[in-house]
Formats: sequence, structure tokens, C-alpha cells
Amino acid sequence: MDRRKLMLVALTILIIMLNVFASFRWNYISDDGDMRYKIDRWTNKDWVEFYPPLGITNGEEFPLINTTKLDSYAELEANVKKYALSGYLVSEWLERIKLTYLYYGINSFVVS
Repeated sequence: MDRRKLMLVALTILIIMLNVFASFRWNYISDDGDMRYKIDRWTNKDWVEFYPPLGITNGEEFPLINTTKLDSYAELEANVKKYALSGYLVSEWLERIKLTYLYYGINSFVVS
């Protein structure tokens, strides 16, 4: 096998591995009514997806800080208000976004 074919095979395997790695990012824990709990395996952080009962749009995701479970929308709202004002909620989002963009950048570089 010549060098070009070998590099093409290695590049293809790398692309496949990156996409398999991304597909195992989330570990869904439970689904309680309007709330869906999951863990980001890349950052080891707990997140909750909230789906409004009559909402047509997708769910909204929020990091869970100092808790692993919420019982109601009111509790979620209080949790978001408490940590959004401190800026800690934003830092959790930024950490997640940086890792996501790093993954996209590596994947785009390898593909192109």
C-alpha cells in the first residue's frame, strides 16, 4: 500500500473515531415529566433539559449546580436565577461551549 492510501485510511479512521467519541458525550440518567436529566461525560457535569408542556420548540438546557434533581419548574427557575446572577452559570456554559467548539474545530480540520 502506498503512502497516500495509508494516509487516507488513517484519516478516515480518525474521522470515524472522532464522531464515535462525540456520540457518547451525553449519559441520560432519567426522564421525569418535563425534565430530562443527563451528564456531560466530557466535563462530568450534570445538566437538565426542560421541555415546556405546551411548547412547540426544543427543550432548554441548564447546568445543575449543587443539586442533581429538581422537582418542579419553580425550583428550576429559582436555581437559574440564583446562579445566573453570580456568573457561575455562564462559566459552566462557556466550559461546555469551548469543548464543543474544540471538537468541531478538530473534526473540521481533519475532514478538510
